[in-house]
Amino acid sequence: MLTLLLVHGLLAGAVPEDSVVRVQVYRSRPDWSVPWRQFPVDSATGSGFLVEGGYVMTNAHVVANARQVLLKRHHVADPFVARVVFQGDDCDVAVLKVEDPAFYKGMVPLRFGALPKARTKVTTYGFPLGGEEVSSTGGIVSRVEWRSYAHSGGDAHLVVQTDAAINPGNSGGPVWQDGKVVGMAFQGFLGMDNVGFFIPSPVVDHFVRDIRDGTYNGFPDAGLRTGDMISPALKRERRLPAGRSGVVVEAIQPGGTVDGILQPGDVLMAVDKDAIRDDGNVTLGDAQVPYFHTFDLKQVGEPVSMTVLRDGKEQKLTAPSRRLARGDRQRNRYNVKPRYLVHGGLVFVPLDMEYLRTLGAEWRATAPREVLWHQFMREWEKPADADREVVVLARVLKHPVNSQMTMGTGSVVATVNGHAVTGLADLAATLDENTGKYDVFQFEGSNAQEALDHAAAHAVQALIMKTYGIPKDRNL
Repeated sequence: MLTLLLVHGLLAGAVPEDSVVRVQVYRSRPDWSVPWRQFPVDSATGSGFLVEGGYVMTNAHVVANARQVLLKRHHVADPFVARVVFQGDDCDVAVLKVEDPAFYKGMVPLRFGALPKARTKVTTYGFPLGGEEVSSTGGIVSRVEWRSYAHSGGDAHLVVQTDAAINPGNSGGPVWQDGKVVGMAFQGFLGMDNVGFFIPSPVVDHFVRDIRDGTYNGFPDAGLRTGDMISPALKRERRLPAGRSGVVVEAIQPGGTVDGILQPGDVLMAVDKDAIRDDGNVTLGDAQVPYFHTFDLKQVGEPVSMTVLRDGKEQKLTAPSRRLARGDRQRNRYNVKPRYLVHGGLVFVPLDMEYLRTLGAEWRATAPREVLWHQFMREWEKPADADREVVVLARVLKHPVNSQMTMGTGSVVATVNGHAVTGLADLAATLDENTGKYDVFQFEGSNAQEALDHAAAHAVQALIMKTYGIPKDRNL
């Protein structure tokens, strides 16, 4: 299994150019607005580099939805076929493997160093804009910070900002400092020149340690919302001792790391040995980053300790680091087929970010408010209902059997035939098992009701599927 060594002083000077490769990807992604279809195959390029164990590391977004991956070496004419071994979409890191031993001839694996400091020099290597030759660009580390990762859309981790040029095609290439890889180029900032970001070594190291057992579990979820303690009156009300600092726990997500351990009203003063400032930051080298970074360093299952002030008394508490499976609803999805159900021309899908984006660029303003509440607020306001899978009516495929139905697409299905719907599979089973004359749907928000003639819908199902080019009526 892959092992990355954190070493110092290895391979001083410029990066060995033969260790950096161009990644050519042919990919096809699902059309989430028509969930039984795929978009045509297109191509993209990125960069990668050889690491210990004969693996090539690159960004997950470079190889997402890949149908074929080819690696092109510097000054070698023929490309090599590679396969994706592990892909961490939450941290935008992936590793590839080439089976042809000729690929590795003359290559030197690169090793990782420590987190770079602000105002130090770095060099990015890669194949920007799909060029044939390795390119290098120097720059300065501007700052270390905590930022959302565009690839997942639902995760934030440590990043390093630099003014070294990071262009399309650079993604996945090594960022070099003092003979070591200190990060991996991965995203820019729209509308700003000379601003790029790379994934620093602590995030990559977490990914590497995770996959050593042959399974990628991802980063744990702290599962809490806190408020700053800037106000002196709030500190006194919480009985925070003079000279101490922390944040107030406001809400806890069910199933997260701190569920059952922390309570609303607690003052979280430290995570492991990292003292939390009143603004919610902890010290990381010469940087200040949100305390979530300390939770982030843990592998799923590893214990995390917390120093907590509860009812004026300081306590040491420990919790196992946990990951929320339902968090995938907040993320962009890759390498998975959309789930759906077609019944009498009604197309039902689970509520997630991929569905919301089918509503258009302004979905935050146009989506029904109950849809937005379920997506973003339900688990905080109704934690007992947090794991329920919400089902929405995504579209209506017009046919006489449903032509008089008036409910709007995007409506949340509350009940079918009086049965509260708990997920897409539950909806399918309820409809399949119905022995009555009608399928009666009730929708949230307006409490509107609609009905289908059950036998008629079943009779025209095959015709509807043929008319609209649907290969099967469900993917649950």
